[in-house]
Amino acid sequence: MKNILFAGLVALFCLAAFCDECWSEAGSFDGNELTTIVLKPTDPIAYSSALADGAPVSLTIEAVKESDETIVAEIFSDATGTALEGTTTWNYRALEYSYLPKNATYEMTETVTSSRSSEAFACTVTILPEPAIFAIFAMVGALFLRRRVKVLAAILALVGVSSFSAKADGVVGNISFLQIKPCSKNVVINYTMTPANANTVYDMKFYGSVDNGETTFELKEKGTLQGALCSSLNETFCGSGNHKVIWIPDESFNSVKTDKFKVKVQAEAIDSAKTYMVIDLSGGKDAENFPVSYLADVPEGGWTEEYKTTKLVLRVIPAGTYIMGSPEGEIGRRDGEVEHKVTLTRPFYAGVFEVTQRQYELVMDCSETALDTRPSEYAGYTRPAERVAYDDIRGDNIGLSWPANNAVDEGSFMGVLRAKTGFDFDLPTEAQWEYACRAETTTSWNNGTYITNENEDPELNKLGRYASNISNGKGGYDDAHTEVGSYLPNAWGLYDMHGNVYEWCLDIYGVYTGAETDPAGASTDYRRVARGGSYLSKASLCRSAFRFFRSTHGYVDVGFRVFLVK
Repeated sequence: MKNILFAGLVALFCLAAFCDECWSEAGSFDGNELTTIVLKPTDPIAYSSALADGAPVSLTIEAVKESDETIVAEIFSDATGTALEGTTTWNYRALEYSYLPKNATYEMTETVTSSRSSEAFACTVTILPEPAIFAIFAMVGALFLRRRVKVLAAILALVGVSSFSAKADGVVGNISFLQIKPCSKNVVINYTMTPANANTVYDMKFYGSVDNGETTFELKEKGTLQGALCSSLNETFCGSGNHKVIWIPDESFNSVKTDKFKVKVQAEAIDSAKTYMVIDLSGGKDAENFPVSYLADVPEGGWTEEYKTTKLVLRVIPAGTYIMGSPEGEIGRRDGEVEHKVTLTRPFYAGVFEVTQRQYELVMDCSETALDTRPSEYAGYTRPAERVAYDDIRGDNIGLSWPANNAVDEGSFMGVLRAKTGFDFDLPTEAQWEYACRAETTTSWNNGTYITNENEDPELNKLGRYASNISNGKGGYDDAHTEVGSYLPNAWGLYDMHGNVYEWCLDIYGVYTGAETDPAGASTDYRRVARGGSYLSKASLCRSAFRFFRSTHGYVDVGFRVFLVK
């Protein structure tokens, strides 16, 4: 009876950390930034086993020389494991560590730079397989609980299975956190996701508390989140297994020290029935409102002409993190395309098609008989509206205030659409546009292929209208842009992200400055970004990463697409 009671109590204690709870267990947090680092060969650095794909990791940092200077340290900011065949970097800060084989020890190096000098560190990394860890636990237990060895072994086996194999009943579970010490106040948050439906998209939210959960705050409001995303559309982030984000506290946490710190992870499902948003524009100028409805999937038979003329359809895109820009060596690459990590913390809706001429006319009350009120050079109801100025879309007064705010002029396209739907529709930011275009690809084209020729590319021929295929009559037209949706969509069902017409973005053109969260673009200049290339462009100007900028006037090869941030 005692053994049974003992087994039950220990099992309950061990499994508590893996139950389906939104809150983590309470733990310590120290916001004091270390200004001096003096490490000895035996100094350990705290680390989470979940960061190495479930394999426990023990780390030892050895300083080549001691330092009493003020330095700024980023653990594993560029640590090269020379002994690892086929592995080049373990980039902890950017969440791009390489998988390390278990049951082995590796020597790694790191350089920490100060304002006056650099400190070189050697790092010994030992990775042990899970069975070895549990064998150690069992041996230790046997020494202290000799008469309960069998019971303890059974409990350890149960914990091993439950900890690393079982899935929580709910969507979010197994939440834990660890502050990286001694060099940083950053907090690594680990959790599991078990999506209930393969079509469900989740908006992930992360909360913290310094008083054991009595008061809470959103982590992104008190610092920066890196990797804060999850979508069952992306198995990398929402498949079975552990997931993680890093919270970088802001200066308000520099003096915070508590042993009652807790973290909560919350997954808010975006109703799968609302995968597509449909705006009914058929009432035109006489409609008091433009009715909004939703679809769970593409209609049987595909998108008919009404979705390109009298209805405007948008598709939900999950929040996420991606690499914006292009790698060195990509054909046609420009200097302004420096690769950097971008995190978009909120899901959004993106237009499935570029706004067509008929849709533009219905929103803006263009007369069907007065041709001079139509902006487009090449007429066609299902062709993209071009020669539409940025000022026409958002207005030439308060509509030019971005990034200070997202206000638009009352009579602009977005002003009318907002007034008749109640939703704050807008152009995308440049970061949102490229993220939507790529649809989780990292290649030149959003079908997972690379550009092979700067002027003409066979893969681009499948994806959009550009200078080398404008005479193929695709979509019923030639020698100019063509009917929207005439080419293949990307993985998120968005058409014409490559070619047809350039698409206006909100942003003022600026230089990429490194990793960013929800970037809004530069704040000074008059040139606005346009993306995607056009029917006048050579292949390299239609790449996912290519950036174009113009003054806010209308042009024969520039149109736009409607977005809505949730």
